[in-house]
Amino acid sequence: MFYEDKFREIGASVIVTTADGSYGIRGFATDALPHTGLYTYTYSCGPEPMLRAVYKAAATSGQYSFEERMACGFGVCMGCSCRTVTGYKRICKDGPVLKKEEILWK
Repeated sequence: MFYEDKFREIGASVIVTTADGSYGIRGFATDALPHTGLYTYTYSCGPEPMLRAVYKAAATSGQYSFEERMACGFGVCMGCSCRTVTGYKRICKDGPVLKKEEILWK
C-alpha cells in the first residue's frame, strides 16, 4: 500500500480496506470506521460516491480529496465543480481538497 509505512512512522493510525479483502479489511472505506475507536478527524481520498459515504458515516470533521475527471484542468469548463457553502468550487482549481463543513451534497 502506498505510503502506509510512512503514515505509521509519523504516528498515524492506518486502517486499509480493499473491496476483495486481498489486503486489510474486506469492504469499503466506511467499513473501517468502526475499527478506528475514538477519532477526532478524518482524511479521505477517492471518487465522489466514496467521499459521500464517508461524509455521512464520519462523526467528525475532515478533509476530502476528490478524484475527479477534469476536462480542461484550468477551471474554465466547470465540469469538476462541487457545491459548497460559498458557491461552487472547481476541484481542478480550488481543490482537490475540501473541508467537510464546506461541502453541500445535492
